[in-house]
Amino acid sequence: MSTVAVILPIYNEAKIVERVFGKVYDFAVSNPAFKFIFVDDGSLDATGQLLSRRIQRTDNDRIILVSYSPNQGKGFAIRKGMEHNDSDLVCFTDGDLAYSLDHLPLLAEALRSHDVVTGSRSLVAEKQKHIQFARRIMGWSFNRLAGIILDLPYRDTQAGLKGFRREAAEQIFARQRIFDFTFDAELLFLARRLGYRIAEVPAQVSETHAYKGSHVSLLRDTPRMFLSLIRIRFNGALGKYG
Repeated sequence: MSTVAVILPIYNEAKIVERVFGKVYDFAVSNPAFKFIFVDDGSLDATGQLLSRRIQRTDNDRIILVSYSPNQGKGFAIRKGMEHNDSDLVCFTDGDLAYSLDHLPLLAEALRSHDVVTGSRSLVAEKQKHIQFARRIMGWSFNRLAGIILDLPYRDTQAGLKGFRREAAEQIFARQRIFDFTFDAELLFLARRLGYRIAEVPAQVSETHAYKGSHVSLLRDTPRMFLSLIRIRFNGALGKYG
């Protein structure tokens, strides 16, 4: 049986981290093929301490915590988690469980026939009604830009739900250069560039997460997103990805 490592980047989530840990622990007990790597991305609150205590109490060697400081961004946190992976398959999802853990077996199944799997909110049969308007606009705008600039044929590059075979993960993350909001697009760009087989699976955002406000500003961050996508394109053209 293939083992599956799941990376959960987390930052300043002290209010919910114990609830998240409870769900992860219950899933790990019921699904022994899965391991979990929490990555505390330089939290300024008690996130790391709370997680560390819970892990020590449960004494489950399939749940570990990686911590560092200062905060480096989600893309960096996931790459850091990759350094601790020893499983056949490796996935990442949002540390606040924006996507339920029930998605993980779906990723693992898709990785039986593909090298890389990406979640897509666009493939959910029922339209999600509770996602804030600003989030919808940001998501649509970014995916349009990514499709045009990076020639990515996916309607959703930014869902925080992706999986990799181990060899593909090692090759892709060794070349990663972007750690901001656009890192997901860079991963898919690299996967296509390296010739890996990529599948999309439905990604259903939890209703509670859909109500959360986005940390990304339409006015402030759209120019940054555009410049990061241009940077990825130029990195590829200049041979910086090897």
